[in-house]
Amino acid sequence: MRTFILVALAATGLALGSQSCSKSSDDQAPAATSFDRKAMLTNLSTNLILPAYTSFQTTAVNLDAAVTAFNTTPDAAKLTALQSAFQAAYKQWQATSAYGFGPADQANLRVNTNTYPADVAQINTNISSGTYNPTLLANLAAKGLPALDYLLFGVGTDNNAILQQYTTDSKAANRKTYLAALSTELKTNITTVVNAWNSGYTATFLNATGTDVGSSTGQLVNQLDYDVDVFKNYEIGIPAGVQSMGTAYPEKVQAYYSKMSVQLALLHIQALQNIYLGKSAQGDGLGFDDYLTQIGAKSSSGGSLNDVIKAQFATATAKLQTLTDPLSDNIKTNQGAVTATYTELQKLLVLLKTDMTSSLGILITYGDNDGD
Repeated sequence: MRTFILVALAATGLALGSQSCSKSSDDQAPAATSFDRKAMLTNLSTNLILPAYTSFQTTAVNLDAAVTAFNTTPDAAKLTALQSAFQAAYKQWQATSAYGFGPADQANLRVNTNTYPADVAQINTNISSGTYNPTLLANLAAKGLPALDYLLFGVGTDNNAILQQYTTDSKAANRKTYLAALSTELKTNITTVVNAWNSGYTATFLNATGTDVGSSTGQLVNQLDYDVDVFKNYEIGIPAGVQSMGTAYPEKVQAYYSKMSVQLALLHIQALQNIYLGKSAQGDGLGFDDYLTQIGAKSSSGGSLNDVIKAQFATATAKLQTLTDPLSDNIKTNQGAVTATYTELQKLLVLLKTDMTSSLGILITYGDNDGD
């Protein structure tokens, strides 16, 4: 069975791989050139991408401050506050994960932030040894939000037992040090990405208006499709047994210990839909829906491709809304509903990855082997 780590690492090579197989935007269909891609990129960067990055940075800063307060004088109230700060960061990550290009790709932001399931054995080894090297591949699943999920919710049966791990346990000091290292790393990584966008990358993004694989539109489409791929496989498919030879692995869901997998999944699909629609708190701006409409993209049935994609987003969302947290329990008691959700996400991916990219003349550069 493939692991999330291997697939996630494949994404980090997207930028390098795309440079080696770039083709000119002049080769694309003439109809696609009539759409104002720069206006779409302006809307997406101004109203979705940068707000997502900066909001995640804010939650990461708040999380790090909550870790510091808890580590200074651990008590029940500070543990609860820390757990809340963690949950806020994990929820905001759902609106951030799809932007894994440019500075985020260089910082390996996605894999450093959310490689799951957490490697509990490696986490405990690091705590016991008192040493931690964030650059080691072995630590990829022993850091980021999944590791914090375990450390804040999974080291005891309730908050009293969790608190003892940071107060009276023999490894309490090491555990607090590790907690601080992880939260600081999250804060540092996202700050690096935000600073890069604010110090020049925004202009680079807006000026790469072609449709070749190195263009901003090409990178956005690839990362949108990749994120949907990861969503269907790792948030739903593998835990439910769809992509693991029929064997369910409920413990492999995202946010297993904090038991908010379905909450995160709903936030995730809403964020993906917002990218497609160009929709933000500022309103419904130019997005890929407008792009497909302007070039007259048709579905296999001959109707509007945009209408079909929007309908499939709604169908997949409705299926997700039938699930309940903890998703790990839902997989055990209502596996049919979980696999039905996977099926609708699979249909959505085909529409975005095959039909949309074909209509826009975008080349998919990331690899998978699940037959999409």
